[in-house]
Amino acid sequence: MKFTAFNEIHKKAGAKMLEFAGYEMPIEYTGIIDEHNTVRNAVGVFDVSHMGEFWIKGPNAIDLVKKLPPTT
Repeated sequence: MKFTAFNEIHKKAGAKMLEFAGYEMPIEYTGIIDEHNTVRNAVGVFDVSHMGEFWIKGPNAIDLVKKLPPTT
């Protein structure tokens, strides 16, 4: 299973975690009604970091990848 960059943050915030599209993802925190009301009255964030991939090509691709921070 893969993990997003926010995985530990979700867990520390008390998220119920399940597998989704090959990633461990937060499914729920405090309940759908409470979360709906929070988004409607304050702000909500959706972690989309699992939704994209990109290719690094070219003569300096390896050098660029070596500069990227490690992921979990």
